[in-house]
Formats: sequence, C-alpha cells, structure tokens
Amino acid sequence: MRHEHHSGPGIYVIIWIALMVLTVVTVVTGRMHMPDWGLALALVIASVKGTLVALYFMHLSEHQGANRLVFGCSMLFVVLLLLFTLFDIGTRFRPTLAPNGHPIQWPVATGQSLPYEGQTGPAPLVPTH
Repeated sequence: MRHEHHSGPGIYVIIWIALMVLTVVTVVTGRMHMPDWGLALALVIASVKGTLVALYFMHLSEHQGANRLVFGCSMLFVVLLLLFTLFDIGTRFRPTLAPNGHPIQWPVATGQSLPYEGQTGPAPLVPTH
C-alpha cells in the first residue's frame, strides 16, 4: 500500500483565506455597476475559486499523469466555453434604454399593435401602468 504525502494545514488556511478574499471581491464588484466587464470579472473570479478548490481541497495538485491531463484539458475547455459565450454576448444588439432603465421598444418587429398610454409607435417592452 502506497503512502501519499499531503500538504500540512498551513496551505489549507492560505487557500481558505484566498477563497474568502475572492468571495469579498465578488460581492463588492457585484454591487458595482460594470455593464461591460461585470460578467467577465465574475466568471474569472469563479473560475479561480473553482480551480483553487480542485487543486488543493481535492488534492489534484499532488496527483500525477492522467489526473493532471484531465484537469488541464477540462480547464482549457471551460476557458474556451466562457470566451465563446462572452464574445457572443458582447457582439449582440443593445436596445436603447428609456430614462427608467427599460428598453423603449423591441429590437425586432413582433407584430404587436397594442399602444400603451397614447403611444403611437411600437409597444414598449415593459408596460408603464
């Protein structure tokens, strides 16, 4: 039977503190208004936290061979999935917002012809009553 060497408790405390700091950063940045980079920042922080948990609390940093290959490939595909999603979201149409923060009208024709409160143009996305 093989005896595996595990890290001492110090590394677990350091990783736990790093996870707590990243959690505070997530909460603080979540309350800030960052329409362009908020989602990307949240995904990066979540990916770093997940990687720390997998490497140290699941002991993947101490494994050799196939386990490292599987972990590396999975991280590569997670990064690719997130990048393709963010590129897709970043190139979509952003509708014009009214002063109340809601879109003025649908970005595409919907066939709806019900005016709201005397409006003669297309129906708004969110009724104002």
